[in-house]
Amino acid sequence: MFGYIIPDQQTMTPETRWRYRTAYCGLCRRASALHGMAGRLTLSYDLTFLNLLLSSLYEGETPAVTGHGRCPVHPIRPIDWRYSGPTDYCADIGLALHYYSARDKWEDDRSPVGLGYMKMLDQHRRAVEARWPRPCRAITEGLAQLAEYEAAGCEDLDLVAGSFGGLMAELFDYRQDRWSGELRTIGASIGQYIYLLDAWDDLERDKRRGAYNPLKSLAAAPDYEQQMREIFELLLARAAAAFRRLPCVEDVDLLENILYSGIWLKYNVKNRKKQPQTP
Repeated sequence: MFGYIIPDQQTMTPETRWRYRTAYCGLCRRASALHGMAGRLTLSYDLTFLNLLLSSLYEGETPAVTGHGRCPVHPIRPIDWRYSGPTDYCADIGLALHYYSARDKWEDDRSPVGLGYMKMLDQHRRAVEARWPRPCRAITEGLAQLAEYEAAGCEDLDLVAGSFGGLMAELFDYRQDRWSGELRTIGASIGQYIYLLDAWDDLERDKRRGAYNPLKSLAAAPDYEQQMREIFELLLARAAAAFRRLPCVEDVDLLENILYSGIWLKYNVKNRKKQPQTP
């Protein structure tokens, strides 16, 4: 469930694309500093969004660091990067999420790739849990609850999507301060959206395989696609409303680009493929 919270590159200016890239590279740089090459492998657009959001919300509370140089991923052409206090948190949480995702693949499918990835991240995961016990506990408990619902074949969307949404709410609630309500609403809404969009995208494949999917019964309704669109709109409108209540100034255009446009890209692409083709 990675790669849904992406920017809409087509509507960005060269300057905003550069600023997004510097934040992305800054997160990569800190992930590498904390966890070596294993950290770089856990880089994602989703945690880049969280990094941008938290860095903007808590702008000025920790020194911002900028730099320019080469890295193993870009050995020829130097790149720019920037990061601040919340970036290390996002790098750590990204690694924890990838570890538990790999563990689930191993436990569910006995995937050798999942086992190898899990073992590679394990030592770093223990350090992350020591630094951030509450969010890491939220990940393990949330995924365990979700696994129970899935094993039971639960199709109550409030329960299954809400379980992943609750997990994400905890991760977004960085400091548990006066902004907790808004951050938790953003995290919960986006988490539910990601879970349901993933299920919507996988529905036909899961049917062929006889695998669990919480949308199987709902998909029989004649207005299924319309219902899903309305659910997605409601969840993202809730996230956007909570975001507007935050006093973000830095990179607010990037955050709006992602929340209002980029996060819809995968849905729009896949929805077009589902439409009947005219001769």
